[in-house]
Amino acid sequence: MLDDDVLIVSMLARALKSEGYETRVKNDAENAVAEIAAWQPDLLLLDIHLDEDKSGLDILAELRREDIATQVIMLTADDKAESAITAMKLGAADYLTKPFNVDEVKIVIQHTLEKVKLKDEVTVLRRAGLRGVEEEFVGGSAVINELRDKAEKLATARVPTILITGESGTGKEVMARFIHNCRSISGGGEYAPFVAVNSTALPAHLFESELFGHAKGAFTDAKADKKGVHPTKAYFVS
Repeated sequence: MLDDDVLIVSMLARALKSEGYETRVKNDAENAVAEIAAWQPDLLLLDIHLDEDKSGLDILAELRREDIATQVIMLTADDKAESAITAMKLGAADYLTKPFNVDEVKIVIQHTLEKVKLKDEVTVLRRAGLRGVEEEFVGGSAVINELRDKAEKLATARVPTILITGESGTGKEVMARFIHNCRSISGGGEYAPFVAVNSTALPAHLFESELFGHAKGAFTDAKADKKGVHPTKAYFVS
């Protein structure tokens, strides 16, 4: 807790300790970010109007610049919407307006920590799934790691078409499968089947037929209508 109101901090500390929370208290902004970074608490109760020189919003902004993942609940005696909006834009998880009762604080803290736990569980499951996918993506060099990172970012981009270029045998299909599988994992395992099409093994008219379909009788052996690229499948064309 980071609040210059000693009475409020003492009351909250006692109440939260009785609920089993490990708590630490600080009443000024001096070295606050460094201490928070060192301790890495799951959650911080932070007063907006902290010091004359540095406000709680300044602390929050600095925490986010330093990429400190601690969840922040802002405490404020100001009931104006502008303060809450500013805090949420800076990355606050929630805010409480003074005066508040202890039960209200407990509920907000519990809700915030439950969201963090759920997010962590999703991350663990996703990483576990990616480990299985990465077994096909062999290599640990800086270049391979950079390619893997780019592929994971592309997998979340949700663009309909991705162009992968490279010499024959450099792993374009492996990259395509990796992106596809990453999308499948991030989508909860439900994604379009992967279909690889080797265009070099197909004559031009059959290549067009494979991608765009054809009508019965369009060419020799076209004995029935054929659909082209299916909207529920993911195609890799080499």
